[in-house]
Amino acid sequence: MNDAVRRAQNIDTLKAMLKACGIKDFATGLNYLTEDVYCDWPYKPIEAMPESMVGRETLRQFFEEGQAPLSGLNYGIQAIYELLDPDILIAEYDSNARHLETGVPYRNRYLGIFHFRDGLISYWREYIDPGAIAGMFAEVARQQGGG
Repeated sequence: MNDAVRRAQNIDTLKAMLKACGIKDFATGLNYLTEDVYCDWPYKPIEAMPESMVGRETLRQFFEEGQAPLSGLNYGIQAIYELLDPDILIAEYDSNARHLETGVPYRNRYLGIFHFRDGLISYWREYIDPGAIAGMFAEVARQQGGG
């Protein structure tokens, strides 16, 4: 397979993963990741979480628990940047969700670096604005009388 074909397949994989995970279909979305996928967040979205995680099942549990109070993140892809290596992509994307109990909106912007192995995502580094998450939870607490 030539580089152009491999790159195009990786772009399709990335889009499909974000689409499925954005509607909380983690069973489908996480199948686009290798079983040993490595994910990290240089700026942790939530202070108590680890800086990195390894494994598809670990991510599934983290996503299901962490996003339980939210509607789907409904990712929107702003740009995908192709690199010389067809197995690495950089993407800008955003989320548009709400807290299910209160209706408080949650929006964030992301920059992701994705490495692919055998057509699946094997590495996912995500830069995220932790302040957006903190702001949403502060407003939720305020509305629920706790803040």
